[in-house]
Amino acid sequence: MILHGLKVANLRKFVTPTRLCGLGPGLNVLAARNEFGKSTLLAALRAAFMWRYSSTSRSVKELRPFTDQSTGPSVHVDFSINDIPCHLEKRFLSRAGMSLKVGEETFANADAEEKLHEIMGLEAQGRGEACGIWNALWVTQGDSLRQPELTGRASDALTACLEGELGNITGGAEATRLLAVVRDERAVLLDGRGNPKGRYKTAIAEEDAASAEIARLVERRRALEDDIETLAEKRRLLHHADDATRHEQETADLAQARRDHDRLRQHAARLKAAQAEVQLAQGRLAIAQDTIARRATMETERQRLRTRTDELRAAMESAQQRCDRAEQATVARQHELQGAMARLQAAQEMHRRASLREQASTWRREQADATTLVTRLEQAAAQVAQAELHLAPLHVDDAMMNRLRQAERAADRASARYSEQATRLEFSLRPDIAGQVSINGAPLSGTRLEITASTLVHVPGIGDIRITPPGDGDHEQALQARTQARDALSALLTQAGCADMTAAMDAHVARQQAERAVGEARKMQAHLLSADMPDPAAALLAARARVMELDRLLASVAQDPDAATLPPLAEVQDALGTAETQVEAARAALLSPDGEARQARDMLTRHHTELEQAQQQLDRLTLELTRERMAQPDEALATRHQEAQAARDAAESALRMCEADCPDEDEAMVAARISRLERTLEDRRTRVGELRQDIAALSGRIGIAEGDGLDERIAEHERLRDGHARERAECARQVEILTLLADTLAATARDATEQYLAPLTRAMEPALRGLFPRAQVTLGTDFSITGITRTVTEEFADLSDGTREQIAVLARLGMADLLHTRGQQAMVVLDDALTFSDSGRMEQMFDILTEMSRRLQIIILTCRSEQFAGLGARRLSVEAVEQASSM
Repeated sequence: MILHGLKVANLRKFVTPTRLCGLGPGLNVLAARNEFGKSTLLAALRAAFMWRYSSTSRSVKELRPFTDQSTGPSVHVDFSINDIPCHLEKRFLSRAGMSLKVGEETFANADAEEKLHEIMGLEAQGRGEACGIWNALWVTQGDSLRQPELTGRASDALTACLEGELGNITGGAEATRLLAVVRDERAVLLDGRGNPKGRYKTAIAEEDAASAEIARLVERRRALEDDIETLAEKRRLLHHADDATRHEQETADLAQARRDHDRLRQHAARLKAAQAEVQLAQGRLAIAQDTIARRATMETERQRLRTRTDELRAAMESAQQRCDRAEQATVARQHELQGAMARLQAAQEMHRRASLREQASTWRREQADATTLVTRLEQAAAQVAQAELHLAPLHVDDAMMNRLRQAERAADRASARYSEQATRLEFSLRPDIAGQVSINGAPLSGTRLEITASTLVHVPGIGDIRITPPGDGDHEQALQARTQARDALSALLTQAGCADMTAAMDAHVARQQAERAVGEARKMQAHLLSADMPDPAAALLAARARVMELDRLLASVAQDPDAATLPPLAEVQDALGTAETQVEAARAALLSPDGEARQARDMLTRHHTELEQAQQQLDRLTLELTRERMAQPDEALATRHQEAQAARDAAESALRMCEADCPDEDEAMVAARISRLERTLEDRRTRVGELRQDIAALSGRIGIAEGDGLDERIAEHERLRDGHARERAECARQVEILTLLADTLAATARDATEQYLAPLTRAMEPALRGLFPRAQVTLGTDFSITGITRTVTEEFADLSDGTREQIAVLARLGMADLLHTRGQQAMVVLDDALTFSDSGRMEQMFDILTEMSRRLQIIILTCRSEQFAGLGARRLSVEAVEQASSM
């Protein structure tokens, strides 16, 4: 099979008609970026061949275009089978339809679907899908790590090829034929899911129906007996309910209960008023007690904060001393490290000269590799520079944003301190007077005012009052500090090029987005970098330096006349190792005082922050406590507490007197008694009428049921049930016999299958040995690779991700090659495969794919265009085309 063209329209991201161009025999590669639509094209190909045009499954609905969910996707495919040109068109969902042209013949809809399954070797399954060998050969993204699952037509296709290779294996073939016969006979009694069908299902249904009818008739007989007993009971209840003497007594009891209830409600109202007075007095007392307790707690907290600030100042002094000692020790260790580095440089120079004699040929090879690496790194750096060019104009980075936020907080704190210096004026005026007073020409609002500038208070009928806050040094300093903080914030905003904090935050977000774009560009060049040189610029500089160094070393091989007099290379290497050990020891010794200094500085910063927080809390708490005491002194609060306690005691005394006068009966019980007596009288009237109606209905129903002959009908259905039960047991026995025979024949067929797996193994091994020399594979009865033998035998599941992926791809290539050799249709599609292969393995896979492409068409979809540039395949492209006429 050769795929010549693929066109899609209204399919996911491809809304306008789009064609995959350049397809031909052999190797074909479509290399494009992520989210270009490569996997969508493979999904369209699979939908065209494997999904029914009339399907409305979830998979088909997911093909609809992102922009218009009401439009139906369409796929057009040009291909050839045994050099016969074919054209396939399918439209899903809206105006669903299909047409297929094979040579000069044309088929439509259901006929086209059947013909497509015939020429492609597909088998229809549920949910509108079909399966075949193409499920294994067209590998979707992410499936290359797994081996193909071969069932149905796919397994039959390989089995036919293997049997043709092996010849006539009488035992296995005969067992397979007998197994098919047994399964056909069992299929008469069981469906594909093992559930009964045919006469087996009919016997079970008839037996269940007879049992259900028997149960229904028995239930009717039981209901008749219950109706007879119920009729006698209702006649007895009617005699008991229709009693005039009891009715008169219950009426008198109801009148007395209503008089008792009125008396209890009057007492309850008095008790509720006394309880409300007690709650009010208790609430006032609780408020006074809470105020006293809160002031005591605030005073305790203030003392604790004073002690904490003293402790933090002492801790800051200790941390500063510790930091000074650590920095002095660091300077001394740095001098020791410099001496060790000088000795190391001398040893390295001697080692370099001694190594020249040994490295000339190696340097020439390294020079060629390093030159290639420099070229690739320069190309990658150009791509990163383009992304960084967009990042450069955006200046609001994390550091600038942190400085802006700190300046904003400093401005807020300065404003708060300036507000604390303001003169405070409190009012307590009658409501009719408060609305007439004005402040600086505006009506008075609230009862408290903070004054930071000269203020005029106008009182109608009295005159004006001007209040000027003191101009002392603290007030001027607070004003100056607020101005400086606001100027500093404005200067930072100007430096950042922003009008306000909102613009700064927007610029910061834009900067972060640009940084992410740079990060993505750098990821694209990450595969060129080694683990020990992750920085691209450093890697490029190192590569260039390596090229220059290799040039210099090669030139200096003949320029060092004293090289022959140097000690042997082993002695020079020992001296170099000793110098390196001394440098490492000096560096390790430097870590201890350097870490001690960092810890001391961190501790000093933490103590300073805690001191500022504790001092702010102390100042706030002192101010709050002072305000409360000015509003209400402690002596006034104590007097208020005593008065509230006396009022509570008086209210509780009055409540106890009211409770002592409480009647013995409970109001709820009396109300319940009234309700019960009213309901009893009403129920009796209703009950008498209902009983008379029920007696009449039961009498009629009993007369009808006694004439139906229930016992005779029950006996008749029991005879029917027993006959169907015997038929069901016979079917179950046949199913058990056929199942045992099928299991025995399947075991015989598996033994024979192991003999004809050898041709499939031979088909896979040439490609496998191209990647793993002298390797052998082991196949399971389901055609999957269970193990590989190199120096030792390894289970497939124990191999690395890269090796498992390579073997799974080779297995599909081997299956396709075997099908092609036996005259079957085969064509391979790989979507984003070989993602875990190193450069060496990738080159070997390229050779294997090239050799296979001489017999097969192979299509590769990948986002790694640079890595697949060396494959030498036909390059595919995706182009928009003009709208074609609909089917």
